[in-house]
Amino acid sequence: MPKTLFLRVLLPALALAAAPLTARQILERTVHRQNFRDVTLHLKLQKTKRATGRTKTMTMVLYQKVYPRMTTTLVQLESPDEARGISFLTWDYQDPKTPDEKWYYLPQINRYQKLDAGAGARYEEQFGFSVDIFAVNLDAAEHQLWGEEIVDGVACWKIESVMKDPNDPHGVRALTWVRQDNFVTVKIQAFNAQGEIIRDFQLTGLKPYGPYWQETGGAYQDKIKGQTVVFEILDAQFDTDLPDEQFISTKLEEKGEKLRKTKPAP
Repeated sequence: MPKTLFLRVLLPALALAAAPLTARQILERTVHRQNFRDVTLHLKLQKTKRATGRTKTMTMVLYQKVYPRMTTTLVQLESPDEARGISFLTWDYQDPKTPDEKWYYLPQINRYQKLDAGAGARYEEQFGFSVDIFAVNLDAAEHQLWGEEIVDGVACWKIESVMKDPNDPHGVRALTWVRQDNFVTVKIQAFNAQGEIIRDFQLTGLKPYGPYWQETGGAYQDKIKGQTVVFEILDAQFDTDLPDEQFISTKLEEKGEKLRKTKPAP
């Protein structure tokens, strides 16, 4: 898949380079920080629609394991009860010429299916599986370092990314603030051609887990979709040697059913 800058839920720490870094190099560092073998995350997600004012709350567990050729991710909904057991599996290949693969399982109707890219994106949006809160395609923009700025008492680089395609649906330009001590992205804003903010992300929590820095909270506002997403990381475990069979597509139905039939913790 193309190189993207995104605020994932996985943020290992990196040492600062001695030589001055370019804007592109800083953004590359935020992408290539995943030196863990595997991770398990328990998340709480709240989505609020501006039009209705209604808030949808979900809890889920995310398992991710890194292989030489790909990164595999399994997400399973734990709540609400009517969604418990819904499962979504992705194989994200390192080679940009190899399409990613996605599968889902809906235990309520006993449905298991492999998805194409379009269907996968729709299900991620519908069920809240996506943990890519914000994204900028690094190869689709020109990047410039605007200098330094203090954010919440911490020195950050401020970087402007101008999209090469003026019709890019994600905006014509973006501003990114990256901490200088650990390369964690703490704020991103995207703008339309009129200079209006159309997407805004703010990091609200950060915690070290051994050698890794992990977000513990954040808020993302999408003014185009008219929704706000607030997430919280309830627990994180790194390098626990997750079994390979956890990420086999033919095991998805079995795992979804097992979770559905297990009583939720009080």
